[in-house]
Amino acid sequence: MKTNNTFFKHSEGQILFFGLFLLVIFLFLLALSAYFNPNEFNVLLSMTASNIIFGRMTGLSIGISSQMDTTLLIAFNLFIESIMVLIFYPLFVLSWKSLHVVSYAPLDDFLKRSQKSAEKYQPLIKKYGIIGLVFFVLTPFAMTGPVVGSFVGYLMGLSHLTTLIVVLFSTLIAIILWTYFIKNFEATLIIYSDTLITVLSAAAIIFLLSYVIKRRFL
Repeated sequence: MKTNNTFFKHSEGQILFFGLFLLVIFLFLLALSAYFNPNEFNVLLSMTASNIIFGRMTGLSIGISSQMDTTLLIAFNLFIESIMVLIFYPLFVLSWKSLHVVSYAPLDDFLKRSQKSAEKYQPLIKKYGIIGLVFFVLTPFAMTGPVVGSFVGYLMGLSHLTTLIVVLFSTLIAIILWTYFIKNFEATLIIYSDTLITVLSAAAIIFLLSYVIKRRFL
């Protein structure tokens, strides 16, 4: 990571610092869970990996199948997605300004793909303003959601504060809506909870291995 003494005095640096601070807290809480309640840790870890790799629906499905408290489930997934936004959003802004703070090929690839997606949807979303951005974040399709939504907010010319408030509030609404939608299938998910966690964990491992092999050997 390339930084200078004034980096964290700028708003992008402060947002990134706060995101990294929340990430440290998140990892600390996971470590506490692993020590005091290994079974709960396995569920939380599976939810985290599934949310990051496959999206919030799979993460929420694991939590519901494990009969996690609804409030905790919503808060936990909001925490995950908030951290992602608070880390990737400032990195995107700095990349857009040609100020590359991090030189890491997979991250650069992600930012480039996300930039293309944000540029693709930005004209349509800008037509409807903040309401359009809210619906974009709520949409459960590939390359939509809070992270790319925050990029779109920046391209729309919204301030950092407005973008983050709109995106994170929309994320909370989306998580609540999907939680209660998926709960309609709770009985089935509970029956297959162990299978669901195993399959998604295996899929995540295969996904990561295939990515590493592709990057190194192909």
